[in-house]
Amino acid sequence: MTNGCQNVKVKGVEVTAAGNSPNTDGIHVQSSAGVTILNSRIGTGDDCISIGPGTTNLWIENISCRPGHGISIGSLGKQLHEAGVQNVTVKTITFTGTGLARGSPGGYCSSTPL
Repeated sequence: MTNGCQNVKVKGVEVTAAGNSPNTDGIHVQSSAGVTILNSRIGTGDDCISIGPGTTNLWIENISCRPGHGISIGSLGKQLHEAGVQNVTVKTITFTGTGLARGSPGGYCSSTPL
């Protein structure tokens, strides 16, 4: 977990938890800037990568996510005063056996190139 961190690189890690284990986020980033997550394998019963409020300039690349809920961004609007999430790049990620954890009430995305 990174919370309030700057310029962190996570590379080549393997995070595992039983596929039926709740609340086992693989990597959680919040209130951090300049975080890079590379070349890693994550398998949990919750989010492979969760991105919390106040996260900016996050780069995620070459990740294997199996099983789990994939990648979650934000906190589903639990707190209206929370800082947003900005400038997230995700490249070359493989999802296997992932599913939607719960619905979202909606949100706002800007500058979302595909």
